[in-house]
Amino acid sequence: MSERCQPADPPPPSNGRAKMSDVARIAGVSQAVVSRLLRGDETLRIRDETRDRVLAVAAELRYTPNEVARALRRAESSIIGMAVHDTSNPVYSDILVGAQQEASASGYALLLADAEELARSDRTFERIVRGKRIDGLLLQRGRSTADVTIPKVAATRLPLVLVNDRTRGEIGSVALDDDAATYLATRHLVELGHVAIAHLKLGSPNARSEARVRGWRRALREAGLPDAPQLRGGHTPEEGAAALHRLLAVDSLPTAVVVSNVLAAVGAMTAAREAGLRIPDDLSIVAVHDVFFAMHLSPPLTVVRLPLRELGRRSVAAILRQLDGGPPQHEIIDEPAPELVVRGSTTKR
Repeated sequence: MSERCQPADPPPPSNGRAKMSDVARIAGVSQAVVSRLLRGDETLRIRDETRDRVLAVAAELRYTPNEVARALRRAESSIIGMAVHDTSNPVYSDILVGAQQEASASGYALLLADAEELARSDRTFERIVRGKRIDGLLLQRGRSTADVTIPKVAATRLPLVLVNDRTRGEIGSVALDDDAATYLATRHLVELGHVAIAHLKLGSPNARSEARVRGWRRALREAGLPDAPQLRGGHTPEEGAAALHRLLAVDSLPTAVVVSNVLAAVGAMTAAREAGLRIPDDLSIVAVHDVFFAMHLSPPLTVVRLPLRELGRRSVAAILRQLDGGPPQHEIIDEPAPELVVRGSTTKR
């Protein structure tokens, strides 16, 4: 989180009435931080000096939330929609928790839907949008026609934010620091003495996948190591297992692998055992994202934990900023930073 010193005399807003964006700009924090702090969000983690600075700027500018605008919004539906491409994916559970908490704290309900089903029933979705049944939409894109259909219907009629998406365009987005995640995973394996570290990347050639490739490759180059094999590992256990079998068919076998999706890593572990490999003695595995059952695998899976709840919170905050009249923005969450959780699937070489 970038911070800067508060000016001695904050300039008054040009229209005579302070906005949340004025407080955030002068205090050197995001609008989401201002929003959560001023409504007393106890889960907000910031330094005391940052908290004091934001409060001082808000007092100096005599900032108060625009309750009239909020009341007008809530007269419409008080519902924020969230569409994901696989509602059964356990990675989404923490995102949903964070989004629900942020929505509830602001007087909204969160409505969950499957993106593919919405796209398949595009007339129904268009009626929802035209009828203002929801005030804004969060979209977690996958690998289907929903990625095109839903933004086409929604973007011109209501606020839309892409969740965990680095796409830069007219639609707002909030993303995780995917580059840092695979960098941290690869550095862990380098520090354990591995020199042949493969990568099972995401299945889609999108900005998120490319960022994770960059993190893996950056750690190898910093260690003076050559690129190891890189294959598409996908998003499911079946795709991960198939990728691991293909990886084992290469001439020079790696001693470790970074898997960009935790569910694919589960399948990779199964495939390794089926091939007669011992984890971690013959093959160390690190996955991106943590899920509730990762610690209960055999062996427990080493992961890089990303701030998924914060992703959910900030995505809803981004929708609320647009409902307050703010423009779509692009945000990458670098605080809290990705966290390495070492378990039994990695060992020294």
